[in-house]
Amino acid sequence: MKAVIFGAGPCGLTAGWYLARKGVEVTVVEKDDTVGGLCKTARKNGYGFDLGGHRFVSKNEVLVKDIKNLLGPGLLTRSRKSIILFKDRRFDYPVNLGNVLSQSTFLMTLKFSAGYLFSSLGGGSARAREGSFEAWVDKRFGRPLNDYFFKPYTKKLWGVAANDLSDEWASRRISVLSAKDAILKAINGANGAPRTYAMSHLYPENGIGQMFEEIAEDIVRLGGKIITRSRPVKFLISGSKVTGVTIEDRDGARETVKGDEYLSTIPLNELAGLLAIDSDFKLEFRSLRFLNITLKGVKDFSDNTWIYTPDPDMIMTRIQEPKKYSPKMAPKNKTSIIVEIPCDYGDQIWRMDVNDLLDTAIGDLAELGFDLRANVADVFSTYAKYAYPVVKVGANDQIEALRKEIIRFTNLKSLGRQGLFKYIFMDTAMSMGMKWAGSI
Repeated sequence: MKAVIFGAGPCGLTAGWYLARKGVEVTVVEKDDTVGGLCKTARKNGYGFDLGGHRFVSKNEVLVKDIKNLLGPGLLTRSRKSIILFKDRRFDYPVNLGNVLSQSTFLMTLKFSAGYLFSSLGGGSARAREGSFEAWVDKRFGRPLNDYFFKPYTKKLWGVAANDLSDEWASRRISVLSAKDAILKAINGANGAPRTYAMSHLYPENGIGQMFEEIAEDIVRLGGKIITRSRPVKFLISGSKVTGVTIEDRDGARETVKGDEYLSTIPLNELAGLLAIDSDFKLEFRSLRFLNITLKGVKDFSDNTWIYTPDPDMIMTRIQEPKKYSPKMAPKNKTSIIVEIPCDYGDQIWRMDVNDLLDTAIGDLAELGFDLRANVADVFSTYAKYAYPVVKVGANDQIEALRKEIIRFTNLKSLGRQGLFKYIFMDTAMSMGMKWAGSI
């Protein structure tokens, strides 16, 4: 039995790992220099910088056990602490309505409370498109809080108005627990500490990329192949089956890889093009650019792992301090930060000179109370072209139709965040790969 996998991210590598463990001859093809996909770790001068914020949390007990056995003592148990800094106020993350009310002025609390109570009685969402992110938030938090916080942040992160964005991902990212209780407590003046969301999670001591680097090494140890710097350029088809795939490296050299089963985790639209599937439907991805900044004269940036910055006038959406994940992500008594900036592939932010972008980011950080202009030791950028699939209202039928076209090929599956064109977390992608491997 032979299997060929395209994409060495969480889904593809996990699939290859479990196949290799049961004796299947595996070939994983990856276009980048290194494995990990959206879960890479860039390292420079003793510092580590993940490609975004990642934690390993999974209900898949078998997967967790196998990862623990693979990484051993190098897999740490950590706690996350996240906040939102917005309009000179500090809020919990994930968003908790009770905390929002407790941090708001009396008039804001009345406004947000009235909006929530109105929405809980079935009103307040008539202006929003059915199935949109805007309607989802209106119904659960009320329009005033949506207008104040969620809509501006959504536009900034996704590049799409909340009224045009599908609601399919909302419940995965927004907590609405105890909203009614929070309103009543705020109105009645009840005391008590706001609900906290510190969550225990697993994290490799040398960055999230370590997990996938070690998975790749184990695949090779078990007899599999990892081919980097190469991409599929042509699928060979016979009837309803894939019989081989031509791949090309960066020097233009081509070869054909063959297997009995194929898994693609590359963007769904790219796979459709390679399979000559005729579709006018355009899939859009939101990109991210990361400013990885090492600091001098600063031992700790803050006491938070992540800081969200939804203000539309600020360039970044999130700030991370890598050593809060693991002390090995920075030299002793030193620290660094990652400034996460949403953009579209090829736009001004994507192409901007790193020092010009740093100057803008430093100005925004100063507005948040972090004056770091004299503390920057080094900066470099990393990029994620296919960070978030942008699913618009009414697009799900067209996306599903495209998936069904691919299902016609009996020995080919398309999975993972890009392969399904669906917002899923790292552990979900890994479990998908594991499940597919189990079906072979």
